[in-house]
Amino acid sequence: GGGGGEGDLSQQVTDPYEGVDDKVVQEYAQLLDLRPSNPKLQKFVQELEERRRNATQSQSWTTTVQAHDRVDLAPPKMRPPPPTPKPKLLVFFSWWFEEGEKKYIELRYHMGEKVFQIVLNKTVELNDVKIAGRDGELLQCWDLFVGQKIGVLGKPTTLMQANHATLQWLEFHTRRLLKKAMELENEIMQFKPIPEVVHKILHTKKLSNGSISLRWIMRHISILTTQLYRLKPSASK
Repeated sequence: GGGGGEGDLSQQVTDPYEGVDDKVVQEYAQLLDLRPSNPKLQKFVQELEERRRNATQSQSWTTTVQAHDRVDLAPPKMRPPPPTPKPKLLVFFSWWFEEGEKKYIELRYHMGEKVFQIVLNKTVELNDVKIAGRDGELLQCWDLFVGQKIGVLGKPTTLMQANHATLQWLEFHTRRLLKKAMELENEIMQFKPIPEVVHKILHTKKLSNGSISLRWIMRHISILTTQLYRLKPSASK
């Protein structure tokens, strides 16, 4: 009957993002400023996935380790992924000398409220402080790292240390974002040579001391994504 016909129709409609994680689609949609329904984005993601599948098939686990010993691009299946750290606060410390006396400052960034709490010399507390970066935009969690220089109460302040939970959070997102940037860098290199920026970071910087700017990596991912997007149409001809 008619019902059967409708069933056949629905089976013919294929999901353009079949087998691709929704998060991946959303991320590329944001980076490229395209809607998921846009055929350009669908084609882009499909090609990326296809290339990734081919790369995975042609590379065994051992070669991946040797190539990128600092980042597990294809960890063994039995290792569970580390849980995402979700601290309520990011805590940084700084100090300086004023007339021979050591002054301390502790900056606590509240993840939920997106505001700072400043503790001076372990006694004076200032709550709900908003701090702008050099570009005038309010600083967020992605802008904070060890070594970052920011203006606190009109005083240039270097974030010299961070507490353990903050370092764990920074390292987790540093690895996550660098892995993504590395994949994009490798993709682009199949079309043209580019400076191996991410590769260099992975082999020269320590990822656990919280000294890499997450905001910088995010901007770099955005640049790489745009580069790849421009290369793709010409490559697919």
